[in-house]
Amino acid sequence: MPRLAVEAREARRENILRAAMRCFARSGYYPTTVDDIAAEAGVSKGAPYVYFESKEALFQQLYDSWDCGLLARIDAALARLRGLGSRSPSKALVAIIDAVGAHVTEEAELCRVLIEVRTQGAYVDAIAERVRSSEAEAQRNLKQLIEAGIACGEWPPETDPDIQARLIRATLHGLMAEWHLSPGSFSWEEVARVVTARVGGAGGER
Repeated sequence: MPRLAVEAREARRENILRAAMRCFARSGYYPTTVDDIAAEAGVSKGAPYVYFESKEALFQQLYDSWDCGLLARIDAALARLRGLGSRSPSKALVAIIDAVGAHVTEEAELCRVLIEVRTQGAYVDAIAERVRSSEAEAQRNLKQLIEAGIACGEWPPETDPDIQARLIRATLHGLMAEWHLSPGSFSWEEVARVVTARVGGAGGER
């Protein structure tokens, strides 16, 4: 296939995906139809099916896009820390939460879709599998970070890494929803500071 044809095909696929994001963010998953997405994208009714086999596939691709973008931000933030010579798990946690906040702020529509994806994971099998996999990976990574913080003495030895990782994820998911109800109502930098301090205070006095 000629290069220009490949680029045109990819551009149309991306256009349909962004249209789906706008539709899902505006109306929610169930009310949105593939016809709605086609109209939003300015393509024929059958065009979305050339690139995505179903509405579920579109929804799942948006979730994957969120994950890829967020992981890239986190990796860049951690690389900057390493470049400064820092190996501190607590500073790494601050950097991770800051990256989440930046992603939520800059990808507001995609974040609203993500919030609904997590809910739909309880009802749509194809989505549920992807959500469980993503959440399990996030849990593992945070747990390992907290274990490293305990090992180097930044956090108390009695800290439960599994529980703390779950509390951090629950806090961030709740704050994502709060952000969309009241954008700009709190500082993600302050969230990073408070959450990191709370881990440091786990199990009693620091």
